[in-house]
Amino acid sequence: MRGARLALAAGIVAAATLGALAPPGDPHAIDLARTLAGPSPAHPLGTDHLGRDLLARLAAGAAPSLVALAIGLLATLGLGVAAGSAIALGPAPLALAARRLAEVALAAPTLVVALVLAALMGAGPATAGLALAASAWAPYAITVAALLERLVAEPYWRAAEALGLDRPRALARHLVPALAGPVGALAGADAARAVTLVAALGFLGLAADTGRPEWGAMIHEYRPFLIEAPRLLLAPLCAIAALALAAHAVLDPGHDGRRRA
Repeated sequence: MRGARLALAAGIVAAATLGALAPPGDPHAIDLARTLAGPSPAHPLGTDHLGRDLLARLAAGAAPSLVALAIGLLATLGLGVAAGSAIALGPAPLALAARRLAEVALAAPTLVVALVLAALMGAGPATAGLALAASAWAPYAITVAALLERLVAEPYWRAAEALGLDRPRALARHLVPALAGPVGALAGADAARAVTLVAALGFLGLAADTGRPEWGAMIHEYRPFLIEAPRLLLAPLCAIAALALAAHAVLDPGHDGRRRA
């Protein structure tokens, strides 16, 4: 059952990626003769108020979320591992500065950071990814530091040093396997946060290109049709939820096992 759920989650992420790269139709094509048309073979999810294909717009709208997801997780992991290593292995002044900076970052609200970065750098998925990294690297740093501090106290670590094993190789051998579970759990949660953050920025009108489909911007655009054509809002809402949950499951495949334990 767990393997089936993981396969389904991976399939959702793969479908979102494929749809973003090659949407099934032109998401910008307007057909005023088919406004608010229901699902049909030509338009499996129907059309919107301008006659645009909803499925094509939904597929194209996955791109900003996936870009933010990739940038946010890569930057977060890089900053977190570097800061955690500085806290655990660096000289005392550097360790203290890195720990205090991590404590400040823990209190930073991601959406506020995203709004500030959007004002400074311009809106877009890269801004959302960097905002996520700016506020989410601290838990990784604290986790890495705690694991390193425990690792260097273990007898096998002292034995490795006594045998002359250089520190990078020793860390790669002993730290990376220990990090897989905790970092996977953090990355899974942050993946869901990245997807919802991009949607929130799009809903606020801070998408990079207002003419390009984006799930949050679609929800904002389709609000007046909540009663007349609720599928227009349900489609991007379900897409956000599905991608967030799928990314979480793919990056943290052991969460079910931990919950049962």
